[in-house]
Amino acid sequence: MALTAGAVLVWTGGTVALAPAAEAGTVTPTVHCSLPAGQGEATGPQQMSVDLSPGIVDPGGKVHAKVTLGPSPATSGLSLNDVPTTPSIDFAMSGGATGTVTVTGPQINLDIPSGKPIEIPPYEGDFLIPANASGPITFTPIRNLTRTKVLGSTYETPCDVVSGGGSIGTVTAEGTAGHPPTLTAPTTAVRPSTAVVLSGSLWTAGATPVPSLCSADGGGCDTGKFASSTLAISGSGELSGSAVLAAAGAVPDGSYLVKVGDGTKEATAPLTVKAYVPGGPRAIALSRSGAPVGSVISVTGSNYFQDRWINTVGLDASGATLDDTAVYVKSTSDGTFSAEFTVSDPAIAAIQVDEGNDPATVLTTPFTVTDASATLSAGAAKVRPGGTIALSGGDWPSGTTPTAALCTADGGSCDSARISGSTLRIGADGTLAGTVTVAGSTPRAVYALQVTAGGAQALTPLTVAPSFVVLTPSAGPRGTAVTVIGQGFAKVATVSIVGLRADGSQTSDPVKTKVVGLDGAFSQTFTVNAADTVAIRVREVLVNPRTETAAFTVQDGTVPAGPSFALSPPEGPVGTTVQVTGRGFAPVATVSVTGRTADGKQTADPYVTRVIGLDGTFALDFTVRDRATKSIRACEVLVNGKIVQQSFTVS
Repeated sequence: MALTAGAVLVWTGGTVALAPAAEAGTVTPTVHCSLPAGQGEATGPQQMSVDLSPGIVDPGGKVHAKVTLGPSPATSGLSLNDVPTTPSIDFAMSGGATGTVTVTGPQINLDIPSGKPIEIPPYEGDFLIPANASGPITFTPIRNLTRTKVLGSTYETPCDVVSGGGSIGTVTAEGTAGHPPTLTAPTTAVRPSTAVVLSGSLWTAGATPVPSLCSADGGGCDTGKFASSTLAISGSGELSGSAVLAAAGAVPDGSYLVKVGDGTKEATAPLTVKAYVPGGPRAIALSRSGAPVGSVISVTGSNYFQDRWINTVGLDASGATLDDTAVYVKSTSDGTFSAEFTVSDPAIAAIQVDEGNDPATVLTTPFTVTDASATLSAGAAKVRPGGTIALSGGDWPSGTTPTAALCTADGGSCDSARISGSTLRIGADGTLAGTVTVAGSTPRAVYALQVTAGGAQALTPLTVAPSFVVLTPSAGPRGTAVTVIGQGFAKVATVSIVGLRADGSQTSDPVKTKVVGLDGAFSQTFTVNAADTVAIRVREVLVNPRTETAAFTVQDGTVPAGPSFALSPPEGPVGTTVQVTGRGFAPVATVSVTGRTADGKQTADPYVTRVIGLDGTFALDFTVRDRATKSIRACEVLVNGKIVQQSFTVS
């Protein structure tokens, strides 16, 4: 590839002449060309003819240039066809203005013969003279620069004028074109592949700004050194936005000028580019050290050179490469990378990473292909038709998309149409989470809910019924306070809650009552003291009456502990965010957490509420802003009124 690149990276110019113009000139200086890819140098004469128009232009105005070049002192050693080539030429200004301007031609495809002078057809381009220019400005060629694309890479061949040069024309700057624009760029070094924030004022209102990167002397300007741009000019002439530099391979470390032009005005600002340099040894990590076939795991790394190809591949137990597992990504501007690696081969015993196929950069970490023994739980395992239920599980193939279906109780005749919605997802650690919604037309019955992802599948029982009750806990010793949750009951109806014996008669425990909410649901605590309790029954009073029953098992032992919660941290300055975690509360009830003063009054801090989970736990963040805070209190709302409190010290 290096030889091929060198053959086409020499900008030699063409021999076709243009008609002379009033501001035209021809010189034949000696140029010195530096060839890319280590192919040496070439020196010799090259004719340069340039036509400039118009002869008189406003300060800050646009000049059009037609360029014709003679053969270059360098030639190609190979014959190549359709080589994308972009020529440009730099002129030094003197007299009425100083500095460097660049004329860039369009990209053309060249056929390059072997051993013969390479001819580039004449090309045209525009440039802007400085806004403070005044009087005759003389233009002198100082360098040719050719950019050539070969095998997916862009190479540059500069040919500097070393002797025998001179003026090729003069343009006179007269008139007033307004004040020059301003351009502000970062004063600290920026990295390739990152956004460079630019700003300025006095630009052409509503015009389209185009950024380019030039050498420190203002020549060799290249719009291709910016990969993208969000620059815009407002109606008041304010420039804002950013331009993303190309990758490190296209923008070497160094000092540059960033140039912005809007078709009428242009300005430059210094810019230093410096790629990320690793500050320590390379390191890699896996999101999972083991996973079943079909999983997608994340392979991450740090302390790599930026914009380098990172190769990730699986190895078998003997250390042989499993080629079909290979993944290729590029490192980012901060020297990190993240690759999504699919566990596609059961023979994978390790994962290997290298930077650009360099053996000195190889890192390997063990990996275990596990059996797909996924687990699945449906929590309360009861839902109304059209209702939503939360699912959880573990050991699922990460990176895959889970689907759900409702089957008969024995796991047969599965029907995905009975699941009308799903938010199921699988985390990087193989954890399944989310909800499924049962179709509203699903008949009342006991089903098996099936979830499938990759090569894994699991079932869990699920009861679908228009109304039901769930007990938390569903077993415990005498004295256990059971939270009874009901759904699907008549709105605003009163329900009675009683314990039942094995023969269906009511136990000696007192009846509890509860008013059903507008959503047909309720939550109430029922204390089981009768040793002969086998179930708890809920019945609507003076309405249908609708009745639902759930089994309860009386066990030996002590009564479960009451509600409690913890603060982390238990002290801190004003502004501290405290994590409040509680357990032993009524499932699905709402808990309110407040700050309290020394006399028990609520502080000025806003209260925070949370719906308690089915397991009676909750977690939330409470920010202490009131210096008078002495404690934090959690209280159930509209259920049992459980209140617990922990002290908090404002330091």
